[in-house]
Amino acid sequence: MQNHEIVTKLSRIYPQEIVYQITMEPVMSAIVDRLGEEALTLSITDMGLARDEIKTAIDHNLDERDYIEMGLDAWEIVRGL
Repeated sequence: MQNHEIVTKLSRIYPQEIVYQITMEPVMSAIVDRLGEEALTLSITDMGLARDEIKTAIDHNLDERDYIEMGLDAWEIVRGL
């Protein structure tokens, strides 16, 4: 059986879900660190633009494969205990 077939079978057993998600709270904290009280003047549009640009930056720069491998290494150790 090929890997993609195994993944398909596993997907039927364990449905897809988000494993990790960044909320707006750390984003807002970073904005406040940069702007201070000026952050209180930001509009919903400004916040949405910040969110979109951060998502784009993460999508273009984060290679999640390394993190998946680290997590699976730990998982294999824990499973063996």
